[in-house]
Amino acid sequence: MDAKEFTKLINQLEEKPGGTLRIFGEWFGRPYDNYHKISVCTYQDNILKMSFDTGEMIKLWEPSHIVFNANELTIKGSTCVEFFRYDYGKPRTNKNVIVDRYTNDEVSNLSIESGQIYQKTMKKGYPAVELL
Repeated sequence: MDAKEFTKLINQLEEKPGGTLRIFGEWFGRPYDNYHKISVCTYQDNILKMSFDTGEMIKLWEPSHIVFNANELTIKGSTCVEFFRYDYGKPRTNKNVIVDRYTNDEVSNLSIESGQIYQKTMKKGYPAVELL
C-alpha cells in the first residue's frame, strides 16, 4: 500500500493501531517495553508523519512498501526516518526535544533549531519502521 492510502486508512479507523517501535532493527527501549498508539497520520510533500498518544512523533521521507494488517505495521523503505521524543520527566518543549535521525546523509532537516539530534545508522536488511 502507498503512504497516501495508508494515511487515509489510519485516520478513518476508530481504534488506531499501536505497539512497540523498531527503527531499522533498533528497538526504542527494551523489546516490547514501550507502547506507542498512533493518534494521527499526515502525508504531505512525500513525508509521512505519525503522531503517537505518548506525545512522540515519527517522520519518514519517501516511505515505501507499507504493510498494514491485523498482525503488523511495517514500512519497509524510507530515505530518512526521524523519531522525535523527550526525556522522561522533562517538559515537552522545543529545547528538550530529542531527535533520533536515521539517514544516508542525502536528507537534511533545517527546521530543527534546538534540542538534541542523534545520527543513527540505517541498518541494511531491516525495515525502516515496525510497530510490533
